Amino acid sequence: MRHPEYSDLLLDHFRNPRNVGEIAEPDARGEAVSALHQDALRLTFALDGERIREVRFLCLGCPVAIAAGSVSTELLRGASITEALRLTDEDVVRALGGVPERKRACSLLVREAVAAAFAPLARR
Repeated sequence: MRHPEYSDLLLDHFRNPRNVGEIAEPDARGEAVSALHQDALRLTFALDGERIREVRFLCLGCPVAIAAGSVSTELLRGASITEALRLTDEDVVRALGGVPERKRACSLLVREAVAAAFAPLARR
């Protein structure tokens, strides 16, 4: 069944999320919680030097938050840490084929979780 506000891409990532779970011994982990909607996203990363070899996500939230977590794993795999930190909210929204304005806060969790994961590495 098609939801009138959500793109086919968004619905596909919600119904068939990619890379769900956690990396057992991650090189980096970032979490974000939406104060507005109470959605929570955790990203865990395995690195090869400065490159993201693997990324997995766990999410407790609405379809947009789950889809954003899923698509982010595809956007981030193979990226450098610097490239990951440059990922914008608009990149995530575009990768999902759009997000309703009232649900944008749910897709913002990705950028916050990435920043939380790599801030400690940037301080080294």
